[in-house]
Amino acid sequence: MGLYYYVRVRRSGEVVRIRINPNNDLSLTDDESGYFVRKVAVGTRSFERVELEVTYDKNRRVIDVQVQGGDLVDQAAYEADQAAQAAKER
Repeated sequence: MGLYYYVRVRRSGEVVRIRINPNNDLSLTDDESGYFVRKVAVGTRSFERVELEVTYDKNRRVIDVQVQGGDLVDQAAYEADQAAQAAKER
C-alpha cells in the first residue's frame, strides 16, 4: 500500500510521482503528536531535485504538505505530463 503525491518541478515543469508507504516511511514527531515524512525526488528528464514534506496527525491523516523546488499537483497533471513525454518519444 502506498500514498502517491505528484509534484511539478518548478524549474523544468516535469511532474514527478512520489510514493510514501505509511507503514514504513513515517517518523514520529519530536513531541509525539503525530508523524512526518520527508522525501527528495529527482526528475528523470531534468535531474532537478524537489523535496516533499508531509505532516500527519496520530491517525495518519494529512495535516500539512510542503514542497521545496516545486508545486503540488494532482494525478491528472502527472498523467498529462507522462502522455506528453510519450508523444515526444515517438
